[in-house]
Amino acid sequence: METTSAPAEVSRVDRVAIWLILAIGALGGGFIAGLGFVTAVFRILDPARYPVSLLADVPVDGGPGIVQVHGDSIVVNADGLAPGTVWALAAGDFFEALTIALVTASFAYVLWRVAQRRPFHRTVQAAALVAGFSLALGGILSQGIGGLGQMMAATDLEPTLGDIVMPGFLFTPTPFVVGFGVMALAYVFRTGTRLQRETEGLV
Repeated sequence: METTSAPAEVSRVDRVAIWLILAIGALGGGFIAGLGFVTAVFRILDPARYPVSLLADVPVDGGPGIVQVHGDSIVVNADGLAPGTVWALAAGDFFEALTIALVTASFAYVLWRVAQRRPFHRTVQAAALVAGFSLALGGILSQGIGGLGQMMAATDLEPTLGDIVMPGFLFTPTPFVVGFGVMALAYVFRTGTRLQRETEGLV
């Protein structure tokens, strides 16, 4: 006759640590995500209040022994940006905040499942997939659309700032790579869930 085995025990110290990490991560991630959403909204309402970072080639006077010095970026607060530029920058802020919110919620759920002594539940795989997909796609959208806004801002401000600004942006592939790594971990959870069910069936 098949019976269901009890969930694996989690020590009191480990459980306290898990709940502490969950609380700090959820509060911290929620705060950062909320701040990003607020920034996206108020960037549209008051564009001059929020700075935009632009690629630049700024010559700097060096001292003795210095062959060449230059800055590669500048931070600008401007009220002369075109509406399309402002919306692109705000969209970049929004997708970055949304990515942080989804990843935070997913990881918090996984930790909650671990604290409940059910780390290999089928919903944990779904949470890992959501986190990985959010990192991969959200990283592309936030950097891509925000970067487009930076390029548009450089074009808008070129008559004022001159040739020191460059219409480009930096793209970091790290969120994309990490996102696929997390999605791969989702299938580790799936394997663990299957093994757990098989083990319970043998007891």
